[in-house]
Amino acid sequence: MATELTKAQATALQRSRSIISMSSTERRRFAVQAANERDFDDLWSLLEAFLARKQASAHTLSAYRKGLRVLLEAWQGVNLLRPSREEAELFVLDLSAPDREIDAEDRNKYRDGQSIRYKPLAPATVRARVSAAKAFYEALAWAGATDANPFEGVLLPKLRSRPVDRAREKAYTQEELERMARVCQDWDDRLILLLGAHAGLRASEMLALRWEDVDLRAGRLTVRFGKGGTTASVTMSDELARNLRTLGYELFPTGSASGEVLSTRSRSRLYERVKRLWIDGFVLEGAEVPPFTKGVHGLRHHAGVTYARQTHDLRKVRDHLRHASMSSTEIYMAAAESTDEVRDWEIGFDEE
Repeated sequence: MATELTKAQATALQRSRSIISMSSTERRRFAVQAANERDFDDLWSLLEAFLARKQASAHTLSAYRKGLRVLLEAWQGVNLLRPSREEAELFVLDLSAPDREIDAEDRNKYRDGQSIRYKPLAPATVRARVSAAKAFYEALAWAGATDANPFEGVLLPKLRSRPVDRAREKAYTQEELERMARVCQDWDDRLILLLGAHAGLRASEMLALRWEDVDLRAGRLTVRFGKGGTTASVTMSDELARNLRTLGYELFPTGSASGEVLSTRSRSRLYERVKRLWIDGFVLEGAEVPPFTKGVHGLRHHAGVTYARQTHDLRKVRDHLRHASMSSTEIYMAAAESTDEVRDWEIGFDEE
């Protein structure tokens, strides 16, 4: 293709800079050729560069990469530069179908001989796939490769509940957090729960957190590389500060703390850790294990819902969760009496 920087070994920044710095003619040629050849790597590089201009988060990039792969697999034989509205509508219907064909990437997760379970995607997941497809066509338009906009106005499955209800459903309860705390095996287990459920950090923000960002004297964390590439400061609970202080003394008894706070270094490992805590917590009690549906982000939902219930203060909740828009914060504003605030939160870890 047009540049060696579209190869897998190039960094995301290098790929994006390479494409953004192209002339309009070069970028159009690159996009048209990639679409005609259905070259996933180059099409992803184009979409990645387009999203980089909007400072998309790591989570968005991961979701849109998956969405692009799903679209290309579903649209075998479709002219990517001239798709019809009907093909876009069928794509949405197929994603929602009870007997939908499972994605090739997901099929690879099953062992030989293991039966594959088919189920329709949740409405929110269908919407996420379509969002990725829309962004892909915005990227092609940005490159001048096509003016097609096949997903404009396509009907999407309705979400089953209001945003505020979904936030409540996805938020871990205090009881669930206490159950998970009882089966923590190491410092990362503890800190993942506390950074998410108390400080309200997203998975990417937990992974980016460094010891230099921890101000134990002020009881504050500096959160870098947040959504949209932002940097902000949030209050720590006393329990979070206490655990960070103890770990800091243990790791750096004679010098300044440095490096990443968590030894876990990937989103998938964060997810697997939280899932293990969920399962082990119920097993310890001899109880049936419910489906694991809240993931890592459910910890952040706990922070939002709990703070809203305690303060009923839209501005405080917005600042703690670092929302760019008040509309995102409003979903957490369930009516509740004001009580204690962040510093008094406890999951129940014993002091060292």
